[in-house]
Amino acid sequence: MPRVCKVTGKKTEVGMNVSHSERHTKRTFLPNLHTLKFHSDILGRDFSLRLSAAGLRTLTKHGGLDAYVMAKPISRLTPDMAAIKKAIEKKNGKPAATAKKTIRKPNRSARLVKKVEAKKSAAK
Repeated sequence: MPRVCKVTGKKTEVGMNVSHSERHTKRTFLPNLHTLKFHSDILGRDFSLRLSAAGLRTLTKHGGLDAYVMAKPISRLTPDMAAIKKAIEKKNGKPAATAKKTIRKPNRSARLVKKVEAKKSAAK
């Protein structure tokens, strides 16, 4: 079973041990995973999830499994969580949303936007 958090997607990372003499040896950093059961009120069943401590805090912050899954778009969920969301939407009668690729606009400050517009108007 892979060591991956079902909510945050955290997984095993590789790094180096550095000794006093500055020798480097490879090591792994394991995520802080716990296997916990969460109850879905909408589906009426329990789900056993392997979560990191950060993932548990995230679910608690949103108010439980159902609230977390419904608050996030499918494209931002891990495949296991997306399956739970689709099952909830099917039970509620809502059509399951397809995973769409969101087009991300680059972060541009207002000053940069004005500068670009000024260049366009000067070129005309």
